[in-house]
Amino acid sequence: MSSGEVCPNCAIEQPEGSKYCDRCGAPVQGEVASKPVKKMSKDEVQSVLHWREEKDQAFKGHFASPIPENMRGQFSGLNYYPVNPSYRCLCRLNKYPNPASVMMMTSTGEEREYLKVGHFNFIIGGKTHTLHAYKDLRQEPSEKESLFIPFRDGTSGIETYEASRYLEIEEAKEGEFLVDFNKAYNPFCAYTDTYSCPLPPRENWLEVEIKAGEKKYKE
Repeated sequence: MSSGEVCPNCAIEQPEGSKYCDRCGAPVQGEVASKPVKKMSKDEVQSVLHWREEKDQAFKGHFASPIPENMRGQFSGLNYYPVNPSYRCLCRLNKYPNPASVMMMTSTGEEREYLKVGHFNFIIGGKTHTLHAYKDLRQEPSEKESLFIPFRDGTSGIETYEASRYLEIEEAKEGEFLVDFNKAYNPFCAYTDTYSCPLPPRENWLEVEIKAGEKKYKE
């Protein structure tokens, strides 16, 4: 009997009570959703603020800045929500043993190939949400597992860039990742249309408002 659930990796409908997909071995439901960390130390807050300051400096003065060269003199910094610990969750990755290859559309209408390596379950606003994590096939191997999470949420097109925001996270400790939306950032195509940026698949469109991280860029 079908349960009505589908595998989050290969999208095959699953028999009732399945914990793992018979086809690809992926966890069907996965780990219990992680609650927000809630508290941040002074050093953790300062780390986020320092990261933002460094990015502002690079955008204003670096030759590879996505801010158009004729506008860098007037650039006064990016726009952010205040740092908020309610948008940080320490999550276990529900890893897929046989990651599916997916093609993401880009802002310029091209396709780019990624591996869908797993998903995170987390709680924000009292409800459970899921985001899928990907690996760029062009990414160089490294000691720590680095994951790419493009997403949209309830603020997209209102307070934040309409196409998407991104998270890039590394393994914090064995099997766990800090999903910190305070570090959510805009793709380069938010500042100029000369860049080709991957757009989040529908499965990474959140209904909840993520009032953390980078806001819309104001010229």
